Parts: sequence; C-alpha cells; structure tokens
Amino acid sequence: MISIKRKTTHPIGLHLNPHSATLVQLDGSPGQLGIHALAQAEMPRDDSLPPQEQDRETAQALSKLVADHQFKGRRVVSYLGSEELFVQNIRLPQLPEEELEKVVSWEAEERLPYPVADAEIRHLLAGEVRQDANIKQEVILLACHRGLIDRHISMLEQAGLTPDAVDVEPCAVLRSFETQSAGSQLAGLQSDEASATEGTRRAYLNLGEKATTVMFAENQRILFLKYVSIGGHHLDRAVANHLDLDLAQAARMRARVSSSQELDVEDEIHRSVIDSIRDPLEAIGSEIELCLRYDKVTFRGRGLEKMIITGDNASPWLIEYFTQRLGTRCEMGDPFGALAHRPTAPASLDRPWRWTTAMGLSLKN
Repeated sequence: MISIKRKTTHPIGLHLNPHSATLVQLDGSPGQLGIHALAQAEMPRDDSLPPQEQDRETAQALSKLVADHQFKGRRVVSYLGSEELFVQNIRLPQLPEEELEKVVSWEAEERLPYPVADAEIRHLLAGEVRQDANIKQEVILLACHRGLIDRHISMLEQAGLTPDAVDVEPCAVLRSFETQSAGSQLAGLQSDEASATEGTRRAYLNLGEKATTVMFAENQRILFLKYVSIGGHHLDRAVANHLDLDLAQAARMRARVSSSQELDVEDEIHRSVIDSIRDPLEAIGSEIELCLRYDKVTFRGRGLEKMIITGDNASPWLIEYFTQRLGTRCEMGDPFGALAHRPTAPASLDRPWRWTTAMGLSLKN
C-alpha cells in the first residue's frame, strides 16, 4: 500500500484591531512551512453603536473576509491586545512550579484592579535575577477579565470561527522569529531543555495601533515585557492636531509616509508628518531607554544583539532613527524569512512586518 502524506494546515492566525484585521494561515511541517492564505482589510467601526452591535458588524466583516480568501477550515487563534491585559513584572523567591502558581495568584489578588475570581491569569518565567545576596525569579504576570475573553470568543463564534486558543501578542511576535520552537512560552508549557538553553538575546519593538510593545527575549523565553501606551492611533492624532486635520485625513497622510522606504526631506508631506510625530516618537524612545537600563541591571551579562522592529505602524526609516536614538543596532523584522516557501503576492512583500503577529498566531500549537 502506498501512503500519501497530507499537508498539515495550521489554524488561521487572526490579528484583530479596532479598525483592521490581518489573517495568516500557514501549512506544512516545521522546516517546510509556507503560506496557505492571507488577507488584510479595514474593519467597520462605529463607536456610537452599543458593544453588541459593534461585535455583530465585526463578525460579519470577518466572516466575509475568511470566505473570500480561500482559508481552509474555520479554526482560529486570536489574541488579546494591550488595552485588555494587565501586565506586571514581579520578583519572587525560587519556588517549585506547583507552588509558584499559587503565589502568582496571591500576587495578582493584591495588584489587579478587579476581583481575582473574575480574572484569567497566566505567567511567564523570565529567569533568575540577583537581588542583594539572594537569587530570585523574575515573573511576568498576565491577567485579563473573563468577561472580555467571553465577549471576544462570542464575536469569533458569530463570525463562524472556532477558537483554538486566545494568545497574547508578545508571544505571537516572538514565535514568528523562533519558528523552530513554535510552542507557547506560557508557564507549564515550556520544556526544561528550552528553559536551560542560553542563546541570542534580542529586543523586539512592535508598533501597534493602540500601544507599542517593548520586549527582550532569549530564544523562546521572554525576559522583559512592557506596553508603552503610544501607538499608531496616537501618531495619527498628533498629525491631526499639528496640521489641523480631521483624524481620517491625518491617518491617510501618515500612512503614505509610513509606507515609504525612506524619508524625503524635499517632500512637504514627509516633513509635515515627521514634525507632527516627533514628540510621540521621542516619548517612545525615552521609554525604551528606561527598559534598556532595567534590562542591563536585572539581567547582567550579555548585551542585546539587536532590536527587531515590526508591527502595523513600523516603517523602514525608523531603523536609522532608533539606532541613533538608542545606540542599538536595529533592523526591520521579516516574519517570512524562516519560511521554506515565501509568499509572492505584492501585498505581502510590500511591508512584510505587518504580518508578524498573525503569522505567530497561526504557528501556535
């Protein structure tokens, strides 16, 4: 008998923002991954509608987007955004895993802005740190109100999708660049071998719509995570205020500049946009500097190899800006670089870093 091995199709990775949706579905086995389907589109958003109506409109748009782009099946992995998560670094004594989970819950009870009984809680083991003469564990606490998760899952089901998992964006971003170890880093799911392996330490800067994620990682392990509450929406607002435009006009103007490979000092639109967003970019840079200092003091030893810039609102000309601003080598992230079969559609090749989170979600086991 001759057996024919079927190609494995991964779940749809759904990167959903208030105003846009990005979807990626991979196929193939590790080392032979390729793109099965991808799509990106604006989402309807009417803030005057009640939440249930907003969710219904989003579900209808998602359903049509999936049907129109030949995605296989309706399994989906989505994510929780910065505005939905409570994130905090905590420092604990070295404890066995079974005790650590209880202690994290106790810590969450003291820190969360809502009852711990209403929260879904996870934690990431960042690693060992020296505090005075003691060795402690650096732990990243992640929590979300269950009501938000229930609403999110309900909206996906209205779209005809079957949720496999709800992830967090930093794990998805890291997974996109660590495809050989695509499993989740959430506590309890990381192998002892992976935990013990030392590798290249990198920084990741993911510029999203509502916030900018600053992350330091070593292989699959997230060492540090912080959300800076400045994103593309704030940049659009800065352009609108500086140039006295409505928000839609400002967003279109900034999108034109963001899609450019380099800045043109002779172009009036380029100059106007850069002048408008200079202050928020400086604010992001200052926050990253604080993160770099924290990393240097907390995780002594090897420095960062480089910073990878990615996300919907990233632009190639930011490489020079952040390299000079931070004194750290920067490069644009290309999540398709590790694939055996790169996509060929112009929409995907134009700005590949826009697909980072969706691809990392599709990679989740």
